[in-house]
Amino acid sequence: MKNFSMSPITILLTALLAMPSGALAQADQTVQAKKSAQTVATGFFISDGGFLVSSEHVIRGRQYLYALMPDRRLLPALLVKVDAQNDIALLKVSAMTPFLYLSHSSGVPPGMDVVTIGYPQVEFLGLSPKITRGIVNSSSGLKDDKGSFQFSAEIQKGNSGGPLIGPGGTVVGIVRAKLDATKMAELGQDTPQNVNFAVKSARLIQFLKGTAGIPFTRPLNAETEMRPIRIYSEAIEAIVPIIARDEPFQK
Repeated sequence: MKNFSMSPITILLTALLAMPSGALAQADQTVQAKKSAQTVATGFFISDGGFLVSSEHVIRGRQYLYALMPDRRLLPALLVKVDAQNDIALLKVSAMTPFLYLSHSSGVPPGMDVVTIGYPQVEFLGLSPKITRGIVNSSSGLKDDKGSFQFSAEIQKGNSGGPLIGPGGTVVGIVRAKLDATKMAELGQDTPQNVNFAVKSARLIQFLKGTAGIPFTRPLNAETEMRPIRIYSEAIEAIVPIIARDEPFQK
């Protein structure tokens, strides 16, 4: 694969973004009017051989996929496989990469500290990765979905596909969606406060079975002290913006 050299400014100028509608607002960036030329979200590497994970809804229907590397190289990404039901996509770039370890989500209790790192609102906030902190609110998701967590670390448009990280720095989930407060209010319900959902890492680990060389896992100690500064510094090189387009970037 060839590398593409693009400035962050060029990427920002071509990112015409808006929030999808519905009571469950996926935390990606997708234009509704006249169908956008691209979607921008977050992904993270899970091996040193270039395998990375993001949300399936981020890349759905797009022909050209890219990962914007920490050194600002724009690498084409090959779509390896997807699980639409669990909203997981496995991609691969031709590069040696830092990566995050996974932990099995069966060891995650409600109340456990978590952080998420991603690229929200890049057209306004820029391409610096953002970290937020919260807790796991529930061991099930929307309508008691057993494949998801509810968590309170703030997410915005662009966080979809990013890692939900536990106290030891291992991934316990994939950021998927948030409850749309405006839509819920319109439906006559109480306005929800920071209600977010992530696909459990157990679903990701199951999805990765049969893919040679991955995943790399480590045990989780849910009562370990959360150290966000350390987690950010150690994880940041493995978390990248994912750009999914209808047309390729110019070489």
